[in-house]
Amino acid sequence: EETVSDDEDEEFQFSNLMGRLGAKKVLDDESDVKQLWLQLRKDKPHLLSNFEEFLVRIFYQLQEADNEKNELEYALKKKIAAYDEEIQHLYEEMEQQIKKEKEQFLLKDTERFQSYSQELECKLLSKEQELEHLVQKQKRLEQQCTELLSGKEETKIVNTKLKMTNQELLRDLERTSHELSLAQQQLQVLQEEASRLHEEKEM
Repeated sequence: EETVSDDEDEEFQFSNLMGRLGAKKVLDDESDVKQLWLQLRKDKPHLLSNFEEFLVRIFYQLQEADNEKNELEYALKKKIAAYDEEIQHLYEEMEQQIKKEKEQFLLKDTERFQSYSQELECKLLSKEQELEHLVQKQKRLEQQCTELLSGKEETKIVNTKLKMTNQELLRDLERTSHELSLAQQQLQVLQEEASRLHEEKEM
């Protein structure tokens, strides 16, 4: 009976310790920690308090790393959503401009403008492919975030990789936005030339 009572007391004390440390948030399996704790409690009780203090520091650092990872993951998802929205807006605006220009350049004397329009469509297709590339990068980023949850000890290393990926996405977005702006300028020139051509035909 005393043995059963001691076992229950040990189980209660260990569970209480793990609860205070918030171990369930960072550990999937407590058996190794429990085995070492029981061994120290049995053979070297004078070291048990040192071991528990060590656990307190370790779990605190793990929790801090987990919080930092969650904050970074949230910020990255927010930025990615903003990038996607901006790219979608630019894409829709570009598509509307191309549609408008194609309607204006259906006359026989505007074949060269049709060629320009096709060239712009090719550029738009290229931008769609770049957008798909950015989406794939986003998926890889989400996969890295998922893998991050299963590897707490690699949190800081993965966080650094996520920051680098975020910077790379930002550079890709800036480059794509610049190229889309150039395409819009080309469309403006195209429209002005079409107007001049119509005026010459009426004269």
